[in-house]
Amino acid sequence: EAPQFTHRLLPPLLVPLVLHWPAPALAAEPDPARDILVTFENEGARAMSAGSSAPYKNRKRYAVSADVRRHALDIEDEYALVEIDHWPIRALAVYCFVYRVPEDVDRDALIQRLAADERVESVQPLNTFEASTRVYDDTYANLQHGLVALDIGDAHRYSRGENVRVAIIDSHVDTDHEDLVGRVSRIRQFADGRVPDAEHGTAVASLIAANANNAMGIVGVAPEAAIEVFVACWAEAGAQSAVCDSFSLAKALDTMLQDPPRVLNLSLRGRADPLVARLLTRAYEGGVVIVAAGPDEASPQDVFPASHAHVIGVGTSVMPRQRGESGTGAGVPGAQIYAPGNEILVAMPDNNYDFRSGSSLAAAQVSGVIALLLAVAPEMKFATVRQFLEESQPSGVSVLTSINACVVLQLADPSRACSSDRYTASEIQNGS
Repeated sequence: EAPQFTHRLLPPLLVPLVLHWPAPALAAEPDPARDILVTFENEGARAMSAGSSAPYKNRKRYAVSADVRRHALDIEDEYALVEIDHWPIRALAVYCFVYRVPEDVDRDALIQRLAADERVESVQPLNTFEASTRVYDDTYANLQHGLVALDIGDAHRYSRGENVRVAIIDSHVDTDHEDLVGRVSRIRQFADGRVPDAEHGTAVASLIAANANNAMGIVGVAPEAAIEVFVACWAEAGAQSAVCDSFSLAKALDTMLQDPPRVLNLSLRGRADPLVARLLTRAYEGGVVIVAAGPDEASPQDVFPASHAHVIGVGTSVMPRQRGESGTGAGVPGAQIYAPGNEILVAMPDNNYDFRSGSSLAAAQVSGVIALLLAVAPEMKFATVRQFLEESQPSGVSVLTSINACVVLQLADPSRACSSDRYTASEIQNGS
């Protein structure tokens, strides 16, 4: 437990110009209905060495500036707020606080007042995000039919995603699973103190990079990619899916940006979030190809982060009967790229497997395909990656709308041969 912060008892002359901000003594559970995020400019802070000997020699402690400290305390007092948590967002040079608004105060009106306060860099509600998959009882679907639709067998002749770093911001991952042993190179926790959930994260990680040719389980789309897990989602009582919020995602994104990967998978969705959007823009500017789950029929209003201009939004593949004669996709907002997402076999914790469905799984497979592409074309830019994904999707009325991994690699190098043309919908359903 963090020590009680007693800043109000310090004599003014003993307060240093730059202080480290301690954690709140008792971190409360997030309340999306009452909590807000407030950021303050933190340009005056400086990174300080954490020590001169191993293992601290190369680590940095991030300081909070005296101005931030003063403004944060004043804002808390003047607006009758309760501090819940805080975190330095290094990538944006700001310090972020989670405050709770009193029950008798209109949160929207308070946000407007704070937005006009010159001390505040930004203010927004604490948004929540859902990392969900739908469970199906019918376990007799053909195993890994998604690999057939994606033409992974042909694609693996040219690439297996060798050493491409793929970050997953999600719930926890069972790194001891027989199909994930050795696949996760890094894991960081940002959901401390909350009920852990490893189902969703394990499913996503397995689709991207489950071990291949190990005589067990399933095959990942990019079985030689280097997976990095940033745990920002957790289980919530009564919920059927993992849950994240603006603050946990911001912490994970900011930490990831200190050493950006090549691909970022966000198999989650929610309402538009300004702080998360800024960090996604920063990731894009740093060369990260970002993939996110598109909305589904159950929650068509939840289009973020798939709707972000610099994010590849992914929807679940569309059958011919679900679209018009043009053969185009269903036109789901925030998704122009499609991949299989119905009854997909995934790894579950404790060496289990199950069939799950949802655009979260479609997004994971697209992230894997991008890793295949970047392994053979490491300098490829975001726009070209998205273009190749779009061009690999069929346009005929008799085929499933889905990217084709082998065709994506062929577009990067026409000398690569794909053994078959686009699969028909019936072939996909029959696992041909």
